[in-house]
Amino acid sequence: MRDEFLGALDQLIPEQLDAIIVTYEAPGRSAGISTAGYDAASGAWFSARQNGYAGMAPDGRYFRTDVDAMELDGSQSVYAVLMGIAEEIPWCYLISMRSYPEMVVGAELDSDGIWNVLYHAIEPARVEEGRAPWLLRIDAETGHVLSNRWTVSDESPVVEYDWTGTTLGLRVKSRNSVTRVRTLLDDHADLSEFEPERVLQRTKEYRIKVDQKLNALSSGYIQDDEGEWVIDEENQPHVHPFNDPMTRRFRMPLLVGGGLVFLIGVAQLIRKGRSQ
Repeated sequence: MRDEFLGALDQLIPEQLDAIIVTYEAPGRSAGISTAGYDAASGAWFSARQNGYAGMAPDGRYFRTDVDAMELDGSQSVYAVLMGIAEEIPWCYLISMRSYPEMVVGAELDSDGIWNVLYHAIEPARVEEGRAPWLLRIDAETGHVLSNRWTVSDESPVVEYDWTGTTLGLRVKSRNSVTRVRTLLDDHADLSEFEPERVLQRTKEYRIKVDQKLNALSSGYIQDDEGEWVIDEENQPHVHPFNDPMTRRFRMPLLVGGGLVFLIGVAQLIRKGRSQ
């Protein structure tokens, strides 16, 4: 049924797919931010993290970024790009299969209306003999990607998506042990966000934010489910919370008052020195 699946891809992928940008962050005692963007019309894409990443501008320029510099240097395989950001934007799995049908090894439609698609997650020319494919499960009616797993074993890591109430599958399970929370979804994104300068700026913003979070964690604070910084009672029982209502109320008056006391003391010392 491989050919049947490939023939159905045009119906599974939305005709009007605007530019998409999605951001995931690691909550709690973890740190890390990742944003992926893809525009089907222009082919523009980017992936930004606190340590930099890469993208393709709407005018076709390929760029790499880190926190200190930006380099424009030609082009990169669209296949590698789509597979790189598909975990964040699952429509890209189907877009890549339509663009590169040779990546699809086989497909079966089960009785529940789910396509079970075996495919290679690297460029077909680089596939070694005997390499196990990946398994992508897709709703045959909606085109929604439900899960992605390496078929080397039933215990292999799996990525799962929930499409309830959203235009883009929400990743509810990742391959690694770090849970990430989706903090932004823009499915009508402005193409200015795909420009190299903006991606570089985003990377620097993430580095600052992650560094601040790591500093807070090392000082005995953690983030709760609402994103508030609170004391880690288990490990740092004597640290006063950043978000304590009393601390927030009197923090500035105390700082100002302390500064005035210090200045008065200095003035008194100077006056005393002049009188001697």
